[in-house]
Amino acid sequence: MNLPDRSHQLSRRRLLTLAGGAALATAAGIGFAQSASAASAATGYGIDYSDASLTAGSVAAAGYGFVCRYLSWLPNPKVLTLSEAQALTAADLGIVSNWESDGLQSWQSGVPSDPYSQGAGHATEAQRQALANGMPSSRPIYFSVDFDLQPSMYSALNSYFDGVASVIGRSRTGAYGGYHVIQELFDNGKIAWGWQTYAWSGGNWDSRAQLRQVQNDITVAGHDADLDQAMAADFGQWGGKGGTGGGVILPSWPNITEGMTGPSVQAAQYLLRYHGASITADGQFGSATLAATKSFQSAHGLGVDGQIGPQTWSALIVQVQEGSSGDDVRAAQVELNRFGYGLTVDGSFGSGTDSAARAFQSAHGLGVDGQVGPQTWQMLVGTGNGASGGSTVAPPWPNVIDGDTGNNVLAAQYLLRYHGASITADGQFGPATLAATKSFQSAHGLGVDGQIGPQTWSALIVQVQEGSSGDDVRAAQVELNKFGYGLTVDGSFGSGTDSAARAFQSAHGLGVDGQIGPQTWQMLVGS
Repeated sequence: MNLPDRSHQLSRRRLLTLAGGAALATAAGIGFAQSASAASAATGYGIDYSDASLTAGSVAAAGYGFVCRYLSWLPNPKVLTLSEAQALTAADLGIVSNWESDGLQSWQSGVPSDPYSQGAGHATEAQRQALANGMPSSRPIYFSVDFDLQPSMYSALNSYFDGVASVIGRSRTGAYGGYHVIQELFDNGKIAWGWQTYAWSGGNWDSRAQLRQVQNDITVAGHDADLDQAMAADFGQWGGKGGTGGGVILPSWPNITEGMTGPSVQAAQYLLRYHGASITADGQFGSATLAATKSFQSAHGLGVDGQIGPQTWSALIVQVQEGSSGDDVRAAQVELNRFGYGLTVDGSFGSGTDSAARAFQSAHGLGVDGQVGPQTWQMLVGTGNGASGGSTVAPPWPNVIDGDTGNNVLAAQYLLRYHGASITADGQFGPATLAATKSFQSAHGLGVDGQIGPQTWSALIVQVQEGSSGDDVRAAQVELNKFGYGLTVDGSFGSGTDSAARAFQSAHGLGVDGQIGPQTWQMLVGS
């Protein structure tokens, strides 16, 4: 939500420019770790914002898959209009409908005597506006609880959402709020849809929530916005693909713990130093780093466990770009050097670091702007194994669906051909590919939904190595070429493909054997 009095949620405001490459999310998320059940879902990034002058084209160009937009009492400049909804849909962006007048913040001065009627009134106007904007009548609407609502108000809260459901039906009723609000409403069967914010959540996530707001105060094309993460294929979106079919799959933030060593430990130490810790950045996670981590977590309202996991990484990182200097830049230089850029770790973000950042972004499908912001940080830190003592963090398998285009579609088509499908490998997911996917899923005892998601990818891939030939090799060559290796896609796994596979494995912290097996496949397809 973009309300001016919510600055207390953050210890300090950090504007993070996300000019490009946003978008499909991680198994662990940019904010906090999620449950195992949620981790299996394809996830995507979107934004919510109240500045209606932010254009659909700018949002799409930044790589986001969906937007959460507002309904409220009129007149109100932040409210979604039909023309904006049409522009968002034309840009293939999903739209999530959210009612927010004051986010029930007026309740802090006194709970209304009839919250049921208030909920019904809000829902009546919300539905009227949503339908006028083109929202299908089956889609849900979220209703904001935009403050740290106290348990003494829960009875009124449940009544309010009973009022909402009396108008739009329980199956379409959703809520935005902190962990305890979302938990209360799900536990009592008041909502079918949850959009949880990290604020007032204390590091806890309700696995039933289909949406998460994971960071406030980013900027997109010069406009203020908040960053959201979809935790399910259906999170209430309408109008476009909603971010589940394209974009960039980001790896999980790793967990860095006491006893580990390596460049990601060193990068974390530099970031801790940037935030005021008096420690040596030696790449050894010892007692001093443990104490500094706990102190940082305590100061930022995080769970104090001494582990640098998703929540702590998200709070540690700061955007750096040409002209920046200091330990935050040293952290970025250390991470870039894991990928072979050979930078001097001097804390000066000059032309060399800018070139390395741009090369890394290009190789990993991110927007190329040279700014090391949240997505670039997450790709840097989460890709490969930057700290010994833990396993390599593989990114989640993406969901490739009807209407998608690109290298992952082309690779999937080659793999379907390898398994006997008579389709053209053209990088366009059309009716023939959809039919071939469903046929493959049926033959392999998978859920027949026509989407190439984690289970289908796992069944499609086959190990290829020097001497292999065929469409399976073509699929691997297509994926390697995403990272700039410039292979001829000829289906022959020769010395060039072997060298590219080894270079990729080395750059991503995998065992270097030149064999493209399950882990290398997942890193190739998911990164």
